[in-house]
Amino acid sequence: MMCHQLHFAHLSLRLGYGQSALRAMLIFLILTITGCSSSNPMTDTLTDISQIKDDEVLVVGRLTVLPAVVGASLKQETDTFEPFKRERVLIWIRADNVSANSLGLLTDWGQPFYFAIPKRTQLLTGLERAIDDDSDLVYAMLALPEPLKFLVRVDDNVVYIGNLRLYTDEFDEIVAVEVVDESQSAIHDIRQRFGEQVRFRVSLLAPSQHFH
Repeated sequence: MMCHQLHFAHLSLRLGYGQSALRAMLIFLILTITGCSSSNPMTDTLTDISQIKDDEVLVVGRLTVLPAVVGASLKQETDTFEPFKRERVLIWIRADNVSANSLGLLTDWGQPFYFAIPKRTQLLTGLERAIDDDSDLVYAMLALPEPLKFLVRVDDNVVYIGNLRLYTDEFDEIVAVEVVDESQSAIHDIRQRFGEQVRFRVSLLAPSQHFH
C-alpha cells in the first residue's frame, strides 16, 4: 500500500483555559451558523454502470480520519478515540475553473464512495462534517490545508482517486493529510459491483500546484 505524503501543518501547543474556551465557542458558532447545507448534496447510490452518461465519469475513493498524536508518529492509530464517530462527510468538488459550480458529495467516513460526476479535471476544494441532529444533518466546516486535484481524461469510464486520510488534533482540526493508494483492492470491489467490463484508471489526488 503506497502512501503519498501531501502536507504537514505546524503543530503548536495551546495553553490556558481562556484560549480553549474561545476555541470551543468558535466551534459552536460554526456549527450554529453553518446549519443545514443550502445545497442538495449527491449521495453515492449508483448501482449500475449504465447510469453514467457519456459526459460523466464514475469517481471512486474514500475518506478516513485518525487522531494525530503530538510527540509521536502522525500515523499512530489508537482505539481509544474515533474522530467524527457517527458522522458523515460532505465533499465539495468543482471543475478546474473559477466560475464553475461546486458539487456536494455526501458519503460515510471510511466507506468507499461511487459518484457519477461531469467528465472534467476536478478540484476537491473543501470538506464539511455532516452531524446528525435530531434526524437533520448539521454541517460544520473542516478546512483542508490546500485544494487537491485529480485528472479526468475524455475517454475515462471509472477513475480511482485514493483514500484521503486526515489526521486531526484535539480541536477537530486537520493537521496533516495523505493520500493512500488502495487501487488493488478497489478495482476488485468495483468489478464486483459494476462488472468485469469496467475501464479503470488511477488518478490519485494531489496538491493542485503539482499540475502546473
